[in-house]
Amino acid sequence: MSTRRSSRGSRLSEVVQLEEREEAKENTTPTKRRGRPRKTIGGSIPEEEDDQQPTDASPPKRVKVSSRKKKVVEEEEQDSAEPVSVTAIGSLPERERETENLAKYIEDILAENGSGSLYISGPPGTGKTATLTKIISDRKLATKLKMVYVNCTSMSSAGSIYKKICEELSLSVAGTSEKFYLMAIEEYLKRKHKTVMLVLDEIDQLASSKQTILYNIFEWPAKRESRLILVGIANALDLTDRLLSRLQARCELKPHLIQFLPYTKQQLVAILKNNMVQNDTTEMFNDAALQLLAAKVASTSGDARRALFLARRLVENASKEDRETKKANAKLQDKPLSSPPKKSVQIGLVVNTLKQVYGTTQTMADDEAFPLQQKLLLCSLLLVLKAGKSKDITVGRLHQVYRAVCAKRNLQVVDQTEFLNMCSLVETRGILRLQGKKEARLMRVQLQWDEDEVHNTLNDKQLIADVLADTSCAQGKI
Repeated sequence: MSTRRSSRGSRLSEVVQLEEREEAKENTTPTKRRGRPRKTIGGSIPEEEDDQQPTDASPPKRVKVSSRKKKVVEEEEQDSAEPVSVTAIGSLPERERETENLAKYIEDILAENGSGSLYISGPPGTGKTATLTKIISDRKLATKLKMVYVNCTSMSSAGSIYKKICEELSLSVAGTSEKFYLMAIEEYLKRKHKTVMLVLDEIDQLASSKQTILYNIFEWPAKRESRLILVGIANALDLTDRLLSRLQARCELKPHLIQFLPYTKQQLVAILKNNMVQNDTTEMFNDAALQLLAAKVASTSGDARRALFLARRLVENASKEDRETKKANAKLQDKPLSSPPKKSVQIGLVVNTLKQVYGTTQTMADDEAFPLQQKLLLCSLLLVLKAGKSKDITVGRLHQVYRAVCAKRNLQVVDQTEFLNMCSLVETRGILRLQGKKEARLMRVQLQWDEDEVHNTLNDKQLIADVLADTSCAQGKI
């Protein structure tokens, strides 16, 4: 870093000396200038317009402009020499190592004015997107990059990613087909431009039969003078090996891999404690209850979002129980409500909540704990997964199958709005996951649990067998 700064400092001195010689020459040889740019280390800065012939008062004006330019150059030089600091950026709890690796990779690419590709993998709720968002929100980094973020679940088709990128880069396109959008992007990469950081979240949604689109995208950083940092994010650990085997044969195309592992029990405890401090709910949990909650989530998914959701739910339940107790006591004693210390979340409450969510000792056969409509939703999802080769299921398609299942059994059918709310309720149990928010019916539904686990937990073999046997419902036929 010191060598780089010294070399830049010498270049800066040369620029300043060159400007002084040009100014001396201009004093003896008057010329007429209009908006002529001067090149500096940080690019070209347009000269102020001056249509008048130089006079004795002209040199001070030119000295003033030169001083301003010198200050701009020094500021740009200082910004470019200062690395991205993980300490300045800050990091998510228990993701300090991953944050440092990401920041270092991006800084190394910027220092070389080069390109590169990065693939970030890990299960849901392990901090992939949150960590990257934290890094790219850094002010110093934002001045060096042109940021483009796309969540690929919002794409109507894999090929529409080209159009979305063109819109984000404000590119003019000659036509409306995918070919024209792709040509516009590749022409842009050939021109001189600020380093682009293209983040494609849920990049596995761009997979196709021949993987042409993914190959095109991962080839962009290897193009001459492209100055592109490509970042792909997905859950699958082996996406580049499994779907993009051709990348392994060419070193310049092989992406740098960073893996986010599921959170351990100790990490989840630290995350929960940090969250409780921020929300001033530390006194609500005793340590044993917190350890039990973290251990259960770590053993099933390691999903920090699920752990935080359960903790919030436990706090709300404890607060509700506390309010009801105080009201009952006040009514019996005919006294106004007092404000005793907040009731802690005890182990018993944690055990009961975990039973409801994971069904460890309490099955979902109880209609109050798991309504029939939600059972039918899950059975419909199992039917679609069994009947279809593709696991790309939208809310709209699942609702069609659900309607067919209900119609065959003369059961009440909820509309699509209520159906989406029902999907969200099942999602809070961690059984399925909804992706994409652009349009409700196009949101993707992914089963998070194993199918056998859902079978065992539903504990309604007759209903499951009847639904799975009716293959005509899989196409949404009533």
